[in-house]
Amino acid sequence: MIRRRLLVAATVAACALSFAVAGPVAAETKPITGAKPVSPQPAADKVNPGLAVIYFSNMFNKLNEIGKLGKGKPGEPIKILDHQSNDGNVLTSDKSMGVGAKITGFIKFDQPGTYVFHVNSNDGVRVTIAGIKTYENDGVHADELSEPIPFVVEQAGWYELAVDYFQKKGTSALQLFWTPPGGSRAPVPATQFAHLKG
Repeated sequence: MIRRRLLVAATVAACALSFAVAGPVAAETKPITGAKPVSPQPAADKVNPGLAVIYFSNMFNKLNEIGKLGKGKPGEPIKILDHQSNDGNVLTSDKSMGVGAKITGFIKFDQPGTYVFHVNSNDGVRVTIAGIKTYENDGVHADELSEPIPFVVEQAGWYELAVDYFQKKGTSALQLFWTPPGGSRAPVPATQFAHLKG
């Protein structure tokens, strides 16, 4: 009986050591495919830099609450999605808490290939590219950086971009990073965003 217990204990310890050394196996993220560019492509004289945004005021808890309280208020265009704040205004709004945003426009891919996105958010966010839900992290939470999101681009050009986002209270963050083919991770540059002129 004692020998059996020692054998079981040794087996359990060996398994635990093997797992600790190898670590948990992370699931591979399936690349997002099938995205199509805007057709026809917007002419240079028909767009302005940055992304258009409509703001809503409420102590949101979920993304689907945004826009349910009537019309929002247009805000100054967002030049780049690289926002983090401890107590300042959220994005280009005039509020530091209780902010919902519907952000729309275009993102430009200069060359075909696989672009790897990361999204950091605090609180809820949903990112849609070319009508394809690319990432969602709903609810109230501290800063959370997504796993890598491979996004396959078959044709260079402008693609539709929509971001739903809310911040309830306290700190806020909304950052969109990419690693372009052959490049390194950085916030998507302001030159890659545009929206139609009003």
